[in-house]
Amino acid sequence: MKPAVLSLAFGVASSEIISVPLTHRPKTVAQFKAQSARRASRQVALGAEGLPSVSLTDVEDAEYFGEVDIGSPPQKFTVIYDTGSSNLWVPSKGCDNCKSGTPRYDSSASKSYTKDGQSFALQYGTGSCNGFISKDATTIGGLTIDSFAFGEVTHEAKDVFGQAPFDGILGMGVPAAAVDKVPMPMDQLVAQKKVEHNIFAFYLASGGKTGSTLTLGGTDPTFYTGDFTYVPVALAGKLLPYWLVSAKDIKVGGESTGACSWLTGCYMVVDTGTSVLAGPPSAMDKLTSKIGKVAEDCSNVQSLPTVTITMGGKDFELGPDFYVIRLKDDSGKEQCQLGIEGVNAGVPIWILGDPFLRKYYTVWDAEQKRVGFALAKQASQDGTIVV
Repeated sequence: MKPAVLSLAFGVASSEIISVPLTHRPKTVAQFKAQSARRASRQVALGAEGLPSVSLTDVEDAEYFGEVDIGSPPQKFTVIYDTGSSNLWVPSKGCDNCKSGTPRYDSSASKSYTKDGQSFALQYGTGSCNGFISKDATTIGGLTIDSFAFGEVTHEAKDVFGQAPFDGILGMGVPAAAVDKVPMPMDQLVAQKKVEHNIFAFYLASGGKTGSTLTLGGTDPTFYTGDFTYVPVALAGKLLPYWLVSAKDIKVGGESTGACSWLTGCYMVVDTGTSVLAGPPSAMDKLTSKIGKVAEDCSNVQSLPTVTITMGGKDFELGPDFYVIRLKDDSGKEQCQLGIEGVNAGVPIWILGDPFLRKYYTVWDAEQKRVGFALAKQASQDGTIVV
């Protein structure tokens, strides 16, 4: 794929792509189990048109964080770069219950602030937040979007966000999912000629290792090997506005689970904001029964079968070293949990979350309406990328 061409100094052509470092913070056993319980109790919401509006992002599951600067001079925030949602929001100086000791946006301190004032409310799978829209210079990976619309949160679900290790969320989802139809970051970077191509890619390191990176404007061969397999965004994405692709089959140990429709396949949301693979409970029950029980002491992990997802005419294999999640209990002892769960989203859709994205370097291509997957190179403990 041709890399983006940009110049930070003049906004004209160069031959570089921009990388945004991401931090990975693994969960504890208790946190993982609490999140599983929240997913199990998730309720389906209906959108304004009466169509299912499925809140797929369990915000405390997203473990990959990066930075964004807002304002002039810049005010720095830690955010989840999330392909399952489509709005940027950070706490406002006027927030009445946001957690203390963390950054809050102060419009009076920014020379580039422009008032908008439109109210907004965001509903995630585990909680909500609300506030109003503002516009200001927003810098991602050294690239500044002029007068970018984002949410100033004035009230949030404290039981969800109060202990979260991030300040806000930067949605990289599709434009149709954005509350109040605010512009998307990549769209604006292209429109303002900061990057050439509306393409971005994620490399997610495993096991708490460093090196996770978001690449803006193209792909970075440092992070993958072999060729990309591209899967078109499904037509159903017009009704369910996500990065939605269709898988033909899901197999366990080489045997089809029969979970995918012969006509439409299995619709899957490619989502950096979910730390497990998720799907309809009835289908997941069949899949997990074929996998078998994961020993809490991790003693049987290597004997578990391979899960295979067929998309774009290619089999993507996922072994237990990726779909089993290793966590620490309160004493620091390692425990293993299956990173595959049933979620009742109201419609039969699946979520390709972090276990899959850790094995396959993934590119979201808005220009050609497709998502591409290539085998990711794995990082050593010090973050060095190796094959």
